[in-house]
Amino acid sequence: MNTTSSKTSPRQMSLTPRWTETIVMAFQSVAKVKGGLIGAVFISIMLVSALCAQWISPYDPNAQNIVQRFAGPGASHLLGTDYLGRDILSRLVYGCRIAVLVAFGSVTLSSVVGVFLGVMAGYNEGKKFDYFIIWLFDIVRSFPQIILALAIVAVMGPSLVNVVVALAFTAFPFYGRIARAQTLSVKEADYVKAAEAMGQKPLTIILRHITPNIMAPVIVCLGMDMATMIIWESGLSFLGLGVRPPTASWGIMLRNGYKYIQVSPWMILWPALAIALSMIAFSLFSEGLRVALDPKERER
Repeated sequence: MNTTSSKTSPRQMSLTPRWTETIVMAFQSVAKVKGGLIGAVFISIMLVSALCAQWISPYDPNAQNIVQRFAGPGASHLLGTDYLGRDILSRLVYGCRIAVLVAFGSVTLSSVVGVFLGVMAGYNEGKKFDYFIIWLFDIVRSFPQIILALAIVAVMGPSLVNVVVALAFTAFPFYGRIARAQTLSVKEADYVKAAEAMGQKPLTIILRHITPNIMAPVIVCLGMDMATMIIWESGLSFLGLGVRPPTASWGIMLRNGYKYIQVSPWMILWPALAIALSMIAFSLFSEGLRVALDPKERER
């Protein structure tokens, strides 16, 4: 019998990162919440549409047919056509790809940067690094997020990557503040003190013991923020600062539909409905996450 492994195994098990376990348990719990399940189903549809757009869409989203411009919903074009005769359903499906890329890309980038800086600041509470990070958060948050995003995209130029970077830059202090506040309480826990007594490096303690245990509120905020990112990307594209035409985007479809709202109201109806449903879905999903990750809510 290996006495060394038997002595260290319990300690290793208690200090093992719980990233995968936390994510799996969260999604299993969300499925038990009615609103969360509905949101999860719609988000899954969005993901499938984004990944399989070229197989799902009945037409090329940029294929023009002037003869059938402003055609109403029918057998050949289920949702009608726009002012260039392009199939609205196909553009709606491909626009879902842009919405998913912007939502997941900007939220992932902002949360990774924000959580890392917030945890580092909280772990070094009262030091110069902590004050510098708080000062950085305050500077970014002092500007209205949408105004700051507009300024960044206007300077960098309209493109999908620039939109993701701009939205991520405006949102990372939000996650940083949450991470810092959670770290201030978690770092006093017994398992963190035990890791410090064992001589583990601060970066190891932060990544293995603190960060996995502060992710519950961050995960809830992720779902809420994705809905915001979708509406902001649509707003930037509506103003001509998002993705460039003829790329299919819900915001560009709204802008084109607004010009011809009296001639072809369905041009603006379908993208507006898609944006509204996606926001509702992410809101329901985040609410399901909140209930799933809150022990008091699960007991009810």
